[in-house]
Amino acid sequence: MAQEHVKDYITLSDCYDVFNERLFGGGLRGCVLTFEDRGQHFGYYRQGGFIGRDGGERRDEICLNPRHFLANTGDLELLQTLVHEQVHQWQTQFGKPSLRTYHNREWADKMLSVGLTPSGTGRPGGMQTGQHMADYPTEGGVFLEIASGILAKSSLITWYKEGVAIKRAQEYAARPDGENDRAAPPIVAAMAAALPPTGESEPVRTPTKVAYQCQECGIKVWGKPDLSLICGDCHAIDGQILHLIVTASY
Repeated sequence: MAQEHVKDYITLSDCYDVFNERLFGGGLRGCVLTFEDRGQHFGYYRQGGFIGRDGGERRDEICLNPRHFLANTGDLELLQTLVHEQVHQWQTQFGKPSLRTYHNREWADKMLSVGLTPSGTGRPGGMQTGQHMADYPTEGGVFLEIASGILAKSSLITWYKEGVAIKRAQEYAARPDGENDRAAPPIVAAMAAALPPTGESEPVRTPTKVAYQCQECGIKVWGKPDLSLICGDCHAIDGQILHLIVTASY
């Protein structure tokens, strides 16, 4: 006999559908949600990134970076990223994306209309248009209302990248007493408590430069770690983002 559900179970796909219906009037054409641990970006949107098994349908991609799933605001930050990328999808379908600045005025106005304030710094007062943009929830805005309702039912993420959890625990443990003004996720607090005293851990060797490669045309470039690069050769097609490959130099 099948057991009854004892709690709501919410997936990111469900969240996409809820935001699509309530913020975009159900007009977005759907997407494939992916995870990619690369660079410092929180996520990205790519038009037509996937094709169906029968070859007859293409789907856009919205990628979320698990490197940031333990950010200070946790699941709320994840939902911000999802809607940020949905606004890009909306603009591709119904507006006029800018090839040069990427986050243009049309995009910024749509962000404001759904309850997210664009900001180059991620804080009040930042520029609202530009190449690299963050955002924050507008107080009393519709995004915050919908997101709060979602998160009141269930947590979204229950698995984290181990390296990310270790790094967050190290950052948490290094803060002076009284500066942890937000409760850390249980995994971070537990790992922080188990860390050796400051100065006893082995120094981590980090590369001075790493290699990146475009998955479309194969071009390779060298740069410092954690760059988010767009291939100039493929940019006219779809702004292909270069993926990190393992080569490194110390």
